[in-house]
Amino acid sequence: MKAPVVKDWVKKAEKLLAAESFGPAWIALVAEWRLHEEQTGFATSTKSHSAKAQPAQVGAWVQQARTGTPEIKDVDTFARQVRVWWQDINPAWRKLSLPMAKKTGPWTFMDVLGQNGFLNVLICLKWWRERIDKESEEWKDMLEDVSWVLRQMNR
Repeated sequence: MKAPVVKDWVKKAEKLLAAESFGPAWIALVAEWRLHEEQTGFATSTKSHSAKAQPAQVGAWVQQARTGTPEIKDVDTFARQVRVWWQDINPAWRKLSLPMAKKTGPWTFMDVLGQNGFLNVLICLKWWRERIDKESEEWKDMLEDVSWVLRQMNR
């Protein structure tokens, strides 16, 4: 079977997410995200994850055609907002306990394709990491959880 044509938004996103200094777990997460998009033929959608708990910086970034980096005055507040949003966009069956359950179930609720999907989650993780001196446990935990979810969805 012929490989799908990589869309321009994917190429741009890969450049935005490039951060080898974040280590192998970050590189693996970006690869898992790309695999997920590739498996769907780099489909696009007007659907997006819920913005109810989404950090305001994501909306500002999208409004600016996904260019630049929005201002983040307080990294701890931003990190908390990212974690709350991540919990909000996960399926209800995962949110029964904290940390969220690592079990299989239907992922359709959060399987948002294209640039309105997981790209927004990954860019939040990148902005968060860029503003801390070293990996925090909270950042590593969230990176691992996002990676785990994408691995489950890629099965």
